[in-house]
Amino acid sequence: MTKANSLSRWLAAAMAALMLLALLPARVWAAESTAYDTDGATAFTFTDIAITAKDGDYTSYGIDGTALTIEAAGTYIVSGSCQSGSITVKKGVTGVTLVLSGLTLTADGTAAIACNKSSGVTIVAQDGTANILSDTETNNDDSYPDNTDAENAVIKCKDGSQVTLCGSGSLTVNANGKNGIKSGATTDEEGEAWLVIRDLTLTISAPVNDAINAEASLTILSGDLTIDAGDDAVHSDYYLTVGAAGTDGPTITVNSCNEGLEAADLSIAGGNITIHAGDDCLNAANSDLTGYAFTLSISGGTLVMDTTSGDGIDSNGTLSISGGTVVVWTNSTADNQPLDADGTLSITGGTVLAAGGSAGMGITLSGDSQPYVMFGSTGMGGMGGMGGMGGGRPGSIGGQPGGSSDGTTPPEKPDGTDDSATPPQLPSSSDSSSDSRPTPPSGSNGSQPTPPDGNGGTTPPELPDGQTPSQDSSQPGGQMPGQMDGQSGSSISISKGSTFTIRSSDGTAVYTGEAVYGARFVFFSSAAMTSGETYTLTSGGTELATAAAGGTGTAAVTTPDTSADIADTHPTSDSHADLYITLGTVAALGAAAAVVVVVLRKQKKA
Repeated sequence: MTKANSLSRWLAAAMAALMLLALLPARVWAAESTAYDTDGATAFTFTDIAITAKDGDYTSYGIDGTALTIEAAGTYIVSGSCQSGSITVKKGVTGVTLVLSGLTLTADGTAAIACNKSSGVTIVAQDGTANILSDTETNNDDSYPDNTDAENAVIKCKDGSQVTLCGSGSLTVNANGKNGIKSGATTDEEGEAWLVIRDLTLTISAPVNDAINAEASLTILSGDLTIDAGDDAVHSDYYLTVGAAGTDGPTITVNSCNEGLEAADLSIAGGNITIHAGDDCLNAANSDLTGYAFTLSISGGTLVMDTTSGDGIDSNGTLSISGGTVVVWTNSTADNQPLDADGTLSITGGTVLAAGGSAGMGITLSGDSQPYVMFGSTGMGGMGGMGGMGGGRPGSIGGQPGGSSDGTTPPEKPDGTDDSATPPQLPSSSDSSSDSRPTPPSGSNGSQPTPPDGNGGTTPPELPDGQTPSQDSSQPGGQMPGQMDGQSGSSISISKGSTFTIRSSDGTAVYTGEAVYGARFVFFSSAAMTSGETYTLTSGGTELATAAAGGTGTAAVTTPDTSADIADTHPTSDSHADLYITLGTVAALGAAAAVVVVVLRKQKKA
């Protein structure tokens, strides 16, 4: 074999390999990375009196004392310490990668980092670095209306901005003014706004208001979040997605808050979530929306939650649990239940333990729910769902940024937007500028189910003392609390801190836990249970109650319909990287083809 033939065959094999790569789904071989290209990057060092710059393009930014303004796409590395400084990405500037490399920055009366309208920014906590961003109490135009520089958040992402927070370093946000992180609205003028958090160790202290607040779309894919908040821990007016199918999801620890995770459409697909709340732990609500089909879905993850005076899980529309492990405790406050839905409540997968010290739990399970038992609590828990109506966007018209004036439809995408694009993913080329818009994550809850016919989307009203509900076979999915299948019909008492166990008829422990509060009832559901089998509740070696499992005995998991237009506002985590890799593959194929042509021409001439 001649050298020419050998080279030709080698090139042909290389071309074939590249073509196979091009045919593979990009996410199969595209690893998410927080790598970034430092070639041409500009580095800044903050001090209390100045900002110094080195390397990079000296025309792409502006410096005014200790205020830095980024005016063009590129990679910018910031470090140092400053007690009165700020970073601003100019309106409409996309393709910005902002690397925090050991930065301690306090903004006096404004945001430490502001991503202005329609900007596209990836904020990276550099590997091995600790970064601290803070503001002052004057960064709140409610308390300080004369402060025209107030942005009401330590990190402010304005209307139409598309921002990703990520990195293998750590970021601490100290909000002394109002919110920790604030993402703006979706408007016809500015396009879609979304915020994505992934692969980041993030600690937020926001004693005045919300730790994280979004007016349009918020996605938390991965990372480790620790939150203390005066109001909501994590809030979105419309869409909040936590985790993704097939992934571990984020670790979210909420040490203190009023409400935990709240959105009109709340979807949890994975993660390890712990919430200690004063009011609702999970809430699908928005008081600014009228006639909206609120949804709360849990399809994976481990959730351990307790509340001192609210509902555990509250949906002003539908509530569906199709996977994961859910443990929720309520205190003895009247009219608050661990599970509360104005529309249908469906449990078709996973493991659910709900317990509390109030008089009962006002729930009606859908007909396809998996087996369950109810120990204790012969009375109803009262009317639920409406306690979490707060959380609308102040100053909204009909509560609908960019949507209908009646507040019934979610934001619309601007004309000409491209649904194939996604958040910045830190490509090797730091220019990620694009005017395209995101698509919903796989498995996200984009559909808008409506409450079942016959109940108007509300739970029954609380009965007077001493009265019990009558059996009513017309109730959807079964009977009312106090009469529901699987309930013992006898009162129980589990003391706070005590260990309790639920056993099957053969003595096998199906659940063992510790009481967060004193409990008068325990609800338990699992796909591993058998409908009609008798289960026993014990505590301290004493048998407290027995109950026969109700439910269908089958776990028919439903797949959310994401075909509706409202789903299009959700960003994905990896398709943007897919886009870059796909384009890179095409370019590589073209280059390889060119090489083949050149070599073959040279061989022919020879």
